[in-house]
Amino acid sequence: SNREGLGTTDDQRRDFLQYIKDNVKGDIKTILTNDTNLHDGPIIKEYFPNVKFKSVSHHDAHAASGVYTSGLEDATLLSFDGGGYDDDSNVCFTRTYLYRDNKIQRLNDYGYSLGIPYGHLAKCIKEIKAGPDCDNHSLVYSGKIMGLCGYGNIREEWIQPMVNYYENSQTQGNCLSILGREINLTLELNSIEGQDAYDLAATSQHVFEQSAFVIINDLIKSGLPLNVILVGGCALNVLFNQRMARTLKEAGGTLFVPPYPNDCGLALGQFLLYTKIKKKLSPYMGFDILDRGKFDDYKKEYKATKCSVSQLVNHIKDGKIIGVLQGESEIGPRALGNRSIICDPSIKDMKDILNSKVKFREWYRPFAPVCRLEDSDTYFDDVFESSFMSYAPKVKEEYRDVLPSITHIDGTARLQTVSKDDHKLFYNILKELKERNEIPVILNTSFNIKGAPILTTIEDALYVLDNTEMDYVYVEGFIFKKKS
Repeated sequence: SNREGLGTTDDQRRDFLQYIKDNVKGDIKTILTNDTNLHDGPIIKEYFPNVKFKSVSHHDAHAASGVYTSGLEDATLLSFDGGGYDDDSNVCFTRTYLYRDNKIQRLNDYGYSLGIPYGHLAKCIKEIKAGPDCDNHSLVYSGKIMGLCGYGNIREEWIQPMVNYYENSQTQGNCLSILGREINLTLELNSIEGQDAYDLAATSQHVFEQSAFVIINDLIKSGLPLNVILVGGCALNVLFNQRMARTLKEAGGTLFVPPYPNDCGLALGQFLLYTKIKKKLSPYMGFDILDRGKFDDYKKEYKATKCSVSQLVNHIKDGKIIGVLQGESEIGPRALGNRSIICDPSIKDMKDILNSKVKFREWYRPFAPVCRLEDSDTYFDDVFESSFMSYAPKVKEEYRDVLPSITHIDGTARLQTVSKDDHKLFYNILKELKERNEIPVILNTSFNIKGAPILTTIEDALYVLDNTEMDYVYVEGFIFKKKS
């Protein structure tokens, strides 16, 4: 369990605990947690009275989630996010590690967070539409800032004030206001928009990267391994990851970012730290389709028909928007093909259609491409294998107009590369496209709508089908059309 616990209400906690009790064979003996105050301890004891709790440090769990799934024998680790509790109930923001001889050794702690100030800037940007919770729950906004900064320019005169803002974010409660005074802007809730807002996001991204590179360069200069593992919520920043991977490659090293570097991977990290199991893991380890038992009923109700890969590609090339639901869900924050919405990225207005009529989200947020690993160098520059959408290479100049719906304003794209073993359906779709002499790239985004989590029931998938301008839902070989 994470420090946020099992839910926000007692009813949610009891539902979750009852689900575990009903679906786990035998009694639970030990619960690994980084909730050092055991806020959920009493309610857990009601369901599992004999359980014992073992505390695991937040950043140690992050480190284990990367180390034991990377396949590396020795590595340098950077765990950086908004902060998490240590064994002694103190908060640690950024920590480095050495992994060698099957041991994870703590190196240095840094007394400032890169994640919190990055996310808090969302508060003042109108296009992000931050709510009153933004001071306490800014994590949801970080991805929006990353999408928006592509529209901005780095302002040289803002760099040092932004550095001060990052460095003082843990000690000055009004650091955002101080930053505003230093750069001549009023930085309050939803107070700026347009180019000032875009430039603020771009300058913040620049300072975020420079600050992280100070830590990384210190590690490299100290003679530590050039195999680097990034974990923590900040490892979701694909712009930084791309730059980091390129820098390490030039120095003869490698970069590994797991598919669940943020708090989605904490439970797994705690387990791996406890068991010392080393294994490359699939990201598809989440829930199965929760209402699979009603699949036949839904097929009859919607008159669903079998759909081959060739037919699916026909729909894609006809400009249709298709929701895909199959197998077990991804345990990380990004849809990698089992809970996805897919379509043709060569259609000029597809990005705007998805944002406004299906996803109901902000106009500036980009969508991700998928291509086969062996085709990636044809369409993208400076590509690194990216099964988990960890990097943002540039779309090659000659394909930016051809693939407009996955090319961000700055020319980048958060690419997912697939091999035959990674994702059979996506690979076969892309193979079929290439055999038809079409560009073997598809657009992929998470199967949800604004304000809702990524879905994992057929019922929710069909709700999206019936209540948005999505055209079809594809569930394990069957295509569903709107009832009407």
